[in-house]
Amino acid sequence: MTPPRRAEVSTSRVLPDEMAEEFWPTYLAAFEPLATRAAARHVLTREEFDEEMRDERILKLLARNHEGHAVGLTTLATDLAAVPWISRDFHVRRYPEHAARGAIYYVGFTLAHPGQRRSLVFVDMLDSLIEILATDRVVCAYDVSRYNDETLRFAEHLFARARRTCDLDVDRVDVQTYYAATFHGTRTGT
Repeated sequence: MTPPRRAEVSTSRVLPDEMAEEFWPTYLAAFEPLATRAAARHVLTREEFDEEMRDERILKLLARNHEGHAVGLTTLATDLAAVPWISRDFHVRRYPEHAARGAIYYVGFTLAHPGQRRSLVFVDMLDSLIEILATDRVVCAYDVSRYNDETLRFAEHLFARARRTCDLDVDRVDVQTYYAATFHGTRTGT
């Protein structure tokens, strides 16, 4: 039996356009299925993706296989202002000591190419991410769709992996539920 393959994970603040081009297909392969599985829009447009790859406030963890091909990507905003859909005020009020030292980070996304499911790409990226979070002693915020939380169990995997080497507390700080009401017309006789 062949042992699982490992990925080499590096970090970068700004990706040159040719590297963004290289990681775009990996991003799409992993995230396009969420277009029909999550109520909120999770799939970035190409322009949004390129903008994130150029934003120096967002650290990128880049995973490559043994052949040097792009196989995984994680984004970590080290400045909450880089994440327009979250409330900076909420996090600052909840974690004032961390906010005072700029130690509230936000995971935008983390992914491994679906073709790498039998490898350790995701584990290697989580280990690299956890090392950064523990070294910087941060509050790490993120959101997870119900599909990813229940089916892929992302949060569970992250916590279990982190607890192997780190002392941490985990809190569910908010939940947003999406509803849909189907109207079939008016009732007769009212």
